[in-house]
Amino acid sequence: MKKITYIIVSLLLMANYSYGQGEIEANRYSKGDLNGTARAVSMGGAFGALGGDLTGVAINPAGIAVYRSSEIAGTAVFTNEKFKVGDISNSKNKFNVNNMGFVGYFPTRNYNVPVVNFGFSYNKVKSFDKEIGAFGAGRASSLTDYMAFQSDGVNPDLLKFDENDDTVDPFKSGAPWLSVLGYSSFLINPDNDNIYSSLLSEGERVDNSLFISESGSIDTYDFTVGTSINNVLNLGVSLSVTDINYRLNSTNSEDFEPGGGSGFDLRNLLATDGNGVGVKLGLIYRPINAFRFGLSYHSPTWYSMTDRYSSSIVANVSDYYYDIENDIETFSAEFRNDYDFKTPDKWTASAAAVLGTNMILSLDYELSNYKNMKFSEPSGSNYPSNYFDDDNNIISTDFKVASTVRAGFEYRFTPQFSGRLGYAWMQNPYDTDFKSNGDAVVSGAASAYRLEGDANYFTGGIGYRFNRNFYADLAVVYKTRTDDLYSFPNVNYDTGEPFIDAAPYELTNNSFRGLLTLGYRF
Repeated sequence: MKKITYIIVSLLLMANYSYGQGEIEANRYSKGDLNGTARAVSMGGAFGALGGDLTGVAINPAGIAVYRSSEIAGTAVFTNEKFKVGDISNSKNKFNVNNMGFVGYFPTRNYNVPVVNFGFSYNKVKSFDKEIGAFGAGRASSLTDYMAFQSDGVNPDLLKFDENDDTVDPFKSGAPWLSVLGYSSFLINPDNDNIYSSLLSEGERVDNSLFISESGSIDTYDFTVGTSINNVLNLGVSLSVTDINYRLNSTNSEDFEPGGGSGFDLRNLLATDGNGVGVKLGLIYRPINAFRFGLSYHSPTWYSMTDRYSSSIVANVSDYYYDIENDIETFSAEFRNDYDFKTPDKWTASAAAVLGTNMILSLDYELSNYKNMKFSEPSGSNYPSNYFDDDNNIISTDFKVASTVRAGFEYRFTPQFSGRLGYAWMQNPYDTDFKSNGDAVVSGAASAYRLEGDANYFTGGIGYRFNRNFYADLAVVYKTRTDDLYSFPNVNYDTGEPFIDAAPYELTNNSFRGLLTLGYRF
């Protein structure tokens, strides 16, 4: 019952002031996507040993030393994403600029150190934009069961509003927010030992519906410098400044069985903003012209984060209480929380073969330890020094070292025209038991979450050089991934069998992207 103990302790400690923090949020802000220039993306993003491209520099800063001219480039992207749960499908189209940058080529006229190049680039590491809907009829477990479970041992006095004192706010009491909302709406009730139960009878089934709308992105700004030694070894370093902008609007609803009129709508709003900084180091070794080997290290990104959040519930329990006829509405105020967050670091090993003037084969292998994600107290705060220990222990238990593999191929049909193909596989970062059990620890009242599956990317594209200065690249990307979508967490026995079974939905994510990069070299 170790995980259950973690859940109880964490729910009591996190209270309202850590509403937006938890293992699901940690993964959300640590994991990227396949993005970049059209040439790099069309080759599966496998550019760590190649360089000479803005995405190659973002993967391995030593790639900036490959340039033998200055360059300005930008990439426009059209994206169509589809999210399907059962018979419910949602799609979203968007058009934006995901990548742009400048590289300055500065020859030194020194054979041992022939260049010192500088560059700046902007890259959209991840887009959060999506809309997801789900409906499940006749489900055996209810969110009210989970509300009751996480409320056990909590004094009801911490959960209720004082009708005679409007300064008493149970959302500030330190009790779990789902407990406050459930108790205030008469969805859960305590006995004399403060053990809570749902208002539903044993065996009573519910209809559940979910709507989740997310928006925002993770954007990185890299300042890079690199040099070449004897035209054999390239070295580079980048300072990365990262912005996070995330918005969530979710509604989790249940309709109860008896009279058809009872149920509730639980709504959550969350806005997260953050700024972070990190460092990238890289090298590319070219023993002979045909082969290149790369190694890069991305330090953790150290973020300063701010959450703004609120929750509300509208419940109808008239089928269960004869003296309650009207809807019960409970709303929190908007709260703010500041905290620090550290992402995992990342290593990338790369190899590429440049066969004559016509063919390129490339491969990247990336490794990141998601156990090392960590929340911490901001400087000058009044948090106790061990405030986030339980959150971080849960992260180290539920996550693992995850791999990403990228492979690419390019063939130059003429000096002006090239064709490209690629593939990338991005492994999910969850421990196997955690992924199968689905017993996440959620923060605040936002009980719905996704456990992502492995992502597969199939890519291709073409490139055309109009003259020695101006070029254009086109790429297409098809991405597929299947996630487990939970309306609330499972709660399991030691055997792994759930005694509160959230019965996750199967969520399929399919997306198509078209990229156009225009560049000018001089």
